[in-house]
Amino acid sequence: MLYPARLVYLLLPLLVLGQDYGDDRDQLVFGPSSQPAKSIAIVGAGSGGLAILKTLLDLPADVRQGWDIVLYEQRRDVGGLWLPDPPGPLPRPPLLPESPVYPLLHTNTPHPTMTYPNFTYPPLTPLFPSHEYVQQYHYDYAKHHGLLPHIELYHKVAAANWDGDDEGGKWDIELHELNPEAPREQPVRVSRRSFDHLIVANGHNHYPHIPQWNGTEGWLANTPPGTPKREILHSIYYRRPEKYTGRSVVIVGAGASGRDAALQVGRTARVAYQSLTPNNEPTPGANVIPKPRISHFTNTSIVFEDGSSLEDVDALILGTGYEFRIPFLSPPHSSVLTVDPHTTFNSTTAPTLVSNLRYIFPLYRHIFSIAPGIPPTALSFIGLPVLVANCPSDIAQSLLVAYAIANASILPSKPKLLNDLVSREATLRSEGLDPYYVGHRLVSPTETDHDYQDSLVDYLKQVGTLPQDGRKFVEQWRRQGRAQSRLLGRAWERAVRLGQEEEWLEGIETEDEWADLMDRLAEWQRVYEEEHGTPPEQFVSYE
Repeated sequence: MLYPARLVYLLLPLLVLGQDYGDDRDQLVFGPSSQPAKSIAIVGAGSGGLAILKTLLDLPADVRQGWDIVLYEQRRDVGGLWLPDPPGPLPRPPLLPESPVYPLLHTNTPHPTMTYPNFTYPPLTPLFPSHEYVQQYHYDYAKHHGLLPHIELYHKVAAANWDGDDEGGKWDIELHELNPEAPREQPVRVSRRSFDHLIVANGHNHYPHIPQWNGTEGWLANTPPGTPKREILHSIYYRRPEKYTGRSVVIVGAGASGRDAALQVGRTARVAYQSLTPNNEPTPGANVIPKPRISHFTNTSIVFEDGSSLEDVDALILGTGYEFRIPFLSPPHSSVLTVDPHTTFNSTTAPTLVSNLRYIFPLYRHIFSIAPGIPPTALSFIGLPVLVANCPSDIAQSLLVAYAIANASILPSKPKLLNDLVSREATLRSEGLDPYYVGHRLVSPTETDHDYQDSLVDYLKQVGTLPQDGRKFVEQWRRQGRAQSRLLGRAWERAVRLGQEEEWLEGIETEDEWADLMDRLAEWQRVYEEEHGTPPEQFVSYE
């Protein structure tokens, strides 16, 4: 059935649907010798890159006729952060691992709530799968939907510069083809290509945030005789808790990586402390002693903000998050994105895109650049929001990006886009939140992750690009399953402990069946806890 809205969309003049950003003086280095109707470069083959690639390819054939779409991924396979480092020694600072994945990593939300729409995990997949399942899921998605021929592995985008203005132009992109046997060494080939559109989907869990404290150098240099050499390492280097057996450890932070380190290292360390901000609680179920934030170091001790100190610590694990950095858009490679943690610019005064390391601005709906000098659809981002279920969120964003690239007129004018952003930031302030500190974390009660996804798709329905089907993008079972993640986590721990995993998973294949499984599992655990109380959460490993 062809919906009227889609029919109108398909019959839009080809001049509009095939609109280029002018300037077709450059020829492509690779691919066809003739200039395509549109050329689109995607960076990153994690959940966001795969989502936008599939969504672009899903556009009606008449709409994307003649488009050249390429996804560049510098690593050996798809999967983004879920793809672990290759075999071999882990890099030491200042070199960074390719991925923060560690052997015991598994999801902290049930996988049915995290899937791409209409593409489930295979039967018998554990409800909270390890990273191997998640990486394989992304590969299966790419293979099933025919995405792999459009992906160039071992291709690093080294620089991307915009040659144009607010009205149009081209991206000049420098590509490094890496040696699969030694990807950190010099590239085997350097080339350039021009594109109309650049879509950045390279994730935000690569550049660790390292807090700075006075006295760390002296503390590190004065390891007491007969004790392990002191170290301060970000969680991106964390792999196994056995390394900390018998040691005294401070874990800094209570986010995902800090929580996992507390649960795992707390079991092996001689003593483990967890340094927390004032509003955070120690990780439930972790064998840790809570401490306040670190104030400074002396040669012999770690001093905390309450004046207390510890002298017996020999290791710190920093679960302190990651910084929003995009080197190929930033100096010295490019002038598109200015990186300044102390910037005084805001969304209305920024002369370029700006990252204060927590927030990239000005962006419309965390997606389109509305900085001066670049048309909104020329530069877009997939996957910046934090505290979301990535795959469905990435699809919602991708739908808006794909249809806006096909027809830029579905977006309001640039001043209206900016007004929308300024209004969003004002709403956050009215709720006691600093938008430049909160950044892309969807923590506002007026902008939950599910409401955000629904709003993007609802907008496409309002402008007639998608049919008015009376349904929300985010199904109710996803909302409910994600809201019950901790209850379901305790239920799954209990099922594993009782050896009942396969009994629960037997015959579960479709989205509806996974949704029903979560309902039954949650009720099973709820009845148990009404009688026995809430057990401590030991969400460590299902190996």
